[in-house]
Amino acid sequence: MAMIKLLGTPLALKGKFYLKCALCCLALSALSLPLNAQAQNNNPIKVCAVPQLYQALNFLQDHSKVKFEPHFATANELYAQISNAPNNDTTLLCDVILSSDERLPISLIRSQKAVGSSMYPFARSPLVLWSADPKLLNGHDPRLLIERKKITSFAIASANLTPVGFASNQVVKRNDFKISLIKDRVYKSDHEYQVYSMVANGNVQCGLISKPLIASINNKTPGSYYQVPRSWHSDIQYYVVLLEQSKNNALAQQFIRYLISNQQAHDYLKGFGFENITPE
Repeated sequence: MAMIKLLGTPLALKGKFYLKCALCCLALSALSLPLNAQAQNNNPIKVCAVPQLYQALNFLQDHSKVKFEPHFATANELYAQISNAPNNDTTLLCDVILSSDERLPISLIRSQKAVGSSMYPFARSPLVLWSADPKLLNGHDPRLLIERKKITSFAIASANLTPVGFASNQVVKRNDFKISLIKDRVYKSDHEYQVYSMVANGNVQCGLISKPLIASINNKTPGSYYQVPRSWHSDIQYYVVLLEQSKNNALAQQFIRYLISNQQAHDYLKGFGFENITPE
């Protein structure tokens, strides 16, 4: 799938987005504005999110005081849907966007589709090396498994398309992560969903993905995994942003505040593999 053309900036320069710091500083002040005592209507708001949030949002739908309807698509698909909204009415599609790639909300802000001061990181995702084999990575350092030829095939997402791919490639480029020992059996894909599929189907022994793809609220994770140390790669953060045409929707603003500051919401997200945005 082609990258969003408006994005332009490569992931290697993600820390240099000039909007990021300004937007994050403005977000809390914008979201602290008083709400009307009564929402404009009682209809559920529409929350559009990337698929990694599928389990978490479906769970939150039954536990959040704000009623919402989730819709899931990749970042590129969400951008295309909003940009091509019928009669330019984005409220028919989404009120709030949740993305694992900061380039999506930034692109929507630049095209005046989203409110700049509402963009804020609300969670981060650990990176894990996952195998369908329940014993392979259970308590074992994958660096040693590669050296001992216990890991014989490996899948990884492209470095240029997603934050997960970028972080994954940072890991395998480490001097102590000797992926070159199995270079003939390293398989690359566009997205982590494809990595997950290759591993789940048994076509590849293990692959780097974000933890929410395999986490569940009951801690019953399929196969085995090794959680990659946070210091080995750039953070994979999830961002929320309010669409411009929904900026007067009190429920949408309430949902964003809930996602950012409610401890119960953070606990629920943690149950599905996410972690709080905190310094390492």
